[in-house]
Amino acid sequence: MGNIGVLELVIVIMAAVAVIGAYFLAIRKIINSKMTSNQKIVWILAIFFFHLLGLVIFLIYHDIYLSPELRGELR
Repeated sequence: MGNIGVLELVIVIMAAVAVIGAYFLAIRKIINSKMTSNQKIVWILAIFFFHLLGLVIFLIYHDIYLSPELRGELR
């Protein structure tokens, strides 16, 4: 007890990569969207101040509630 095994380390690394990937996806969606500059700044601040909760709320808002004209293209 107390030792970290290889499997636990792999799980932690995979979770960290998933969260970091979600942050990059959200920032890319914010930058490429056609929202106003003020909206972009508010969403970036919300993501960084509220971490995972802000990230999840933004991704749900962007993909479900934001009109398709404002979403922009991801390349």
